[in-house]
Amino acid sequence: MLVEGQEVNSESSKLEIREKDKNYNWHVFYVKGKHERKVKELLERDGFVCYLPMNTVHRKYSDRIKKLEEPIFKSYIFVLIQYHEIYDVIQTPGVVTYVRFSGKPAIIRQKDIDLIRKLILNKTEFQISNRKVKLGDRVNITSGTFKGYKGIVKQLRGKKRFLVAIESTDFTLEIVL
Repeated sequence: MLVEGQEVNSESSKLEIREKDKNYNWHVFYVKGKHERKVKELLERDGFVCYLPMNTVHRKYSDRIKKLEEPIFKSYIFVLIQYHEIYDVIQTPGVVTYVRFSGKPAIIRQKDIDLIRKLILNKTEFQISNRKVKLGDRVNITSGTFKGYKGIVKQLRGKKRFLVAIESTDFTLEIVL
């Protein structure tokens, strides 16, 4: 007999094991528009570990303001898999293809996933841009929530705003401190 909490614990332990195993990497998949949640549900049902970062937004309609959860990276989902599982993921309805970087499957480093999680957890304001990143100065954040993170400065926007390029993707985070 399974207790409801045991299932959650097995999922979190599966995530911890996969994150520590060097054969597992976070791969990026492109999905049909507005199918991110459904694809995540289907992949998790098939036993895959997925990450779909969500953000709370307020939409103004003519008669009300509604609070909605929407994906931060529209039409993208991160899946923690081994290389040979890419084609299993692609077979999932709603998945279009895997994202390539320099002709190879794009891999997101664990510390970049952790950074995105930290941004969401701390409710740090940021915006996503898929503009191409040009080489810039490398920075090492020495204090605050993101102490120890390194990145490439794309653009300075005042004293407390800056753009940091996430390596191995075309995404740029705008961090507001």
